[in-house]
Amino acid sequence: MLTKAALKNPYAVFAVCMIALVLGGVSYQKMRVDIFPEIKIPTILVTTFYRGMSPSEMEGAITLKMEQRFVEASYVEHIESQSLAGMSYIKVFFQPEYSIDSAQSELTSLAYSIIRLLPPGVYPPSVYKFGVSSLPVGLLSVSSDTLGPKEIRDLAYFTVRQQIATIPGISFGPPLGGKVRQITVFMDPSRMLARGVSPSDVVKAINAQSAIIPAGDIKIGDLDYYVYSNSLIDVVDKINDIPIKVVNGTPILVRDIGTAADSAAIQTSIVRVNGREATYIPITRQEGANTLEVTDGIRAKLPKLTEIPANTTVKFLYDQSLYIRQAITNLQKEGLLGAGLAGLMIFLFLRSIKAALVVALAIPLSLTAALVALYLTGQSVNIMTLGGLALVIGTLLDNNIVVQENLHRHLEMGKDGRTAAEDSAVELTLPILVATICILIVYLPIMFFSGIIKYLFVPLAMTVAFAMLADYAVSMTVTPVVLSRLYHGGHGAGSQEEADQKDWFRLVLAVYEPLLRAGVRFKPVVIGLALLALIGTGALLLPQLHSEFFPKVDAGNFTMIVSAPEGSRIEKTTAIVADIEKLVQETIPKQDLEEVISNTGLYFGDAARFAPNTGNHTAFVLVNLVTGHEGKTEDYVSTLRTRLRDSLPGVEVSFQTGGIISDVLNFGLRAPIDIQVKGPSLDLIRPVAEAIQQKIAQVPNTVDVRIKQGKSYPELHIDVDRTKAAYYGITQDRVVVDVITGISSNIALSPNYWLDPKTANGYFLLAQYPEQSLTKTEDLLNIPIIGARTALGPTSSLTAGGAAGSTVALQNTPFAGRNLDLSNGFYASGDERRGPPVLLRDVASLNMKTGPDSVDHYDLSRLINVLVTPVGNDLGRVAQDIERALATVTLPKDVTIQFKGEVANMRSAISNFALALPLAVLLIYLVMVGLFRSFVDPLIILVAVPLGWIGTVLMLHLTDTSVNVESMIGTLMMMGIVVSNSILLVDFANRMVNQGASAEDAVLEAGKRRIRPILMTALATILGLLPLALGFGEGNETMVPLARAVVGGLAVSTVMTLLVVPVMHALVLGRRPTAVEPPTEPDTAEEM
Repeated sequence: MLTKAALKNPYAVFAVCMIALVLGGVSYQKMRVDIFPEIKIPTILVTTFYRGMSPSEMEGAITLKMEQRFVEASYVEHIESQSLAGMSYIKVFFQPEYSIDSAQSELTSLAYSIIRLLPPGVYPPSVYKFGVSSLPVGLLSVSSDTLGPKEIRDLAYFTVRQQIATIPGISFGPPLGGKVRQITVFMDPSRMLARGVSPSDVVKAINAQSAIIPAGDIKIGDLDYYVYSNSLIDVVDKINDIPIKVVNGTPILVRDIGTAADSAAIQTSIVRVNGREATYIPITRQEGANTLEVTDGIRAKLPKLTEIPANTTVKFLYDQSLYIRQAITNLQKEGLLGAGLAGLMIFLFLRSIKAALVVALAIPLSLTAALVALYLTGQSVNIMTLGGLALVIGTLLDNNIVVQENLHRHLEMGKDGRTAAEDSAVELTLPILVATICILIVYLPIMFFSGIIKYLFVPLAMTVAFAMLADYAVSMTVTPVVLSRLYHGGHGAGSQEEADQKDWFRLVLAVYEPLLRAGVRFKPVVIGLALLALIGTGALLLPQLHSEFFPKVDAGNFTMIVSAPEGSRIEKTTAIVADIEKLVQETIPKQDLEEVISNTGLYFGDAARFAPNTGNHTAFVLVNLVTGHEGKTEDYVSTLRTRLRDSLPGVEVSFQTGGIISDVLNFGLRAPIDIQVKGPSLDLIRPVAEAIQQKIAQVPNTVDVRIKQGKSYPELHIDVDRTKAAYYGITQDRVVVDVITGISSNIALSPNYWLDPKTANGYFLLAQYPEQSLTKTEDLLNIPIIGARTALGPTSSLTAGGAAGSTVALQNTPFAGRNLDLSNGFYASGDERRGPPVLLRDVASLNMKTGPDSVDHYDLSRLINVLVTPVGNDLGRVAQDIERALATVTLPKDVTIQFKGEVANMRSAISNFALALPLAVLLIYLVMVGLFRSFVDPLIILVAVPLGWIGTVLMLHLTDTSVNVESMIGTLMMMGIVVSNSILLVDFANRMVNQGASAEDAVLEAGKRRIRPILMTALATILGLLPLALGFGEGNETMVPLARAVVGGLAVSTVMTLLVVPVMHALVLGRRPTAVEPPTEPDTAEEM
């Protein structure tokens, strides 16, 4: 029907082709570009902050309470959490079918429903969608030769961020690094003691004497006046004149017990770029946004930034889009190169430029039609969809080759071009349809996959399906129309056969025909050799293949995770990081090294979710190589690992490679093998984890074996004697509040704010002791809780009672809406007692202990992770060796071990494919049974499938390519192509038998007639994938195993199709009763 309609209206065919080409080009320009398809695993991240709390306190007071509420949410798959100092991170993973918007809404409601159960002063939880879009696509760095760390961070936070916020699709967090500006009253303990002033007194005074109080307006006469007051101090130096109290008619001012200064918070995060202190803003993209558009938007915006001081640089670093562009560009180039090679091969076979161009028409028409379909279904341009297009380029030629070859046979009968084109296409309608369906069916099991595999390969399968369906339409419409015009006058009987005898192809026939005759004569020998090859490959080569989840890639960057001795000050850790940076610069040649970015310490606040650090003793170093670097990343990593082990004993450094590919596939996990030890208590699971670490360290091909969570972070416990405190007339909370205020400021308890009159930016106004004044435990014990008291006059305090804060939201500040009412709370109660001063040592003792730097949960059970990095590309064998080593570890009651990370994804993928391969074969068989109306013929056709596996295994073994998800997808694709070639042989032989030929004559004639199109289609696919299989282009490593699996399998299966399938078919046909029919136009599958 399609062919007849097309031949009747060739102008409509031309118009449809032009529409497809135009819409395909437009669709490609409009499609989102990224490294992978959108991975929609619904995951929500909930962050909660309470400055000053230890990890163990955060776990009990906040994290566990929220987890216990989150289990009430709908469709929860599992819950992970991490409790750090002052920070709680909870990731809730939902079932794939659940809407992420519904998940976010539900968790937000649950999180806010328990705020009243959390400690007073805790920051309200923040609820984010967490996924691939949460991973940084680059870092926007700010550095300066003239500005200090405080000014650089201010510039990044208040100036740069607001100017890049308008870039379409961009998302970002607070800047990391630099120093956070704050106005600080630095208290002098000795002067406070002498004047009878405690930290609580100072906080009450500055909060009461400097506050944002709305004064409203007033009508006087005919005018309405806005009312302003000096309730908020506008000049920092004026804070020194705030009276704390009046003693015997003499006011005690802030300047009497300390100094107010425009300063910075104690630095807990230090960022360095190429050895120079800087600040960077982590850049992410919004869900569904185009990564390349975001990065292009940033680069276009940089020259247009305003209010950037002289000698200050704003630079976009660690740009992940460079790798994405490179991978996409190389896939495009290699796809075009493959198309060119396939076209050249077609020309060599057909010896006609016109004929070759007719065959090649299928490529642009099918690809553009597929792009339109991908755009309409919401897919993006990524390595999977482009890989699917590159995969089918050679296959797209198959149908046109067969149609054109069959056309020549009809022309030899003396038919005119139009009749020959119509008869040729109609005759092949069913065989080509069956072949197309078989190729599509092999991808059907992918729809039943789960997890990340489904999101990666469903778009690839859709791409192949769209292209193949378009190719079928082209071969049934466009090709006949063009061929009818090209051969409108025919070319005479026997011309094609005579041409075959004159050209180089006669040499192929001269070799093939005797081989096939010998095979038909000695059927048991051929079948036995094929069976022996299959068994030998399975027994000898298959067990030697390496296995991994995804092919390793050289993304041109790597990350070093650094852990100094627990409790190290940030200054010490930074010095260690500087030594590491120096080693990097010495190891990697200058022409290969782009930049070195380090982040040391734990930033308090939302920006911490962009860094893996767990304390001031931890850091990470990003090393970025130039595009087109000469040295291999793995070689540099291996050298650095050895040098660091020798140069920095006691410092733990582990490596992460693979760049954005590994980040996406690992979904935030730090190592390919993550062994999770779960149990009811850390004391129970910690010894088990340490025993596992020691066992694995002895396993070959493992490096960077480490435990993620620390156990020996120094802790200083203040034990207040409540009875003694009561004797002095004070309570336990008063003691702790004064101590916390002195050492950490009042930021966690009752912060105040100051607005810069020049910029209207808001900053904390706090009180604390200078960091350098507390250098030993004696200094801490001498903190005054109550100073020496004297008789107080009637104006004993100017700060008692009253509102001590603003009830209006502060604009342009990170602390909008905070209520500063001090009529109750930590600093509310006064103390009018007279008597001697009370120091901390009078009511408390100090104890030194150690504890964890992080407390992690998995489904509310405590968790310790043992992380392992395998060497090479045999993740499966390393995991098996580890399991054998762990078989001797005795687990206490209620303690479990589970493998996570890439190894878990790999095993899930292998189990999925273990089901997919036989399911694909079964589906192909059932479809062919229905179309061929025979139970035996489909079995003959499928003989080539397991024989094709021989070539796949052999190719992977010879090229040292692992079995991974890409090579397994290639195996599926190869099965569909092999089946389509076998259909051509079996279908032709059946028609010959129906016309009265013997079984042996039928298969010999089928082989002779079909070897040419089978070789052409096989070589077209092999040459189309050859550039990918060779893997020359940087960035296309992910598609190399897929291409090699198809090339190897197709090369061997083509030989098997031409030799073993005819022999098996002859054996079956020889035992089948024949019914001779006149050679009429076939109208059933059996006749074709």
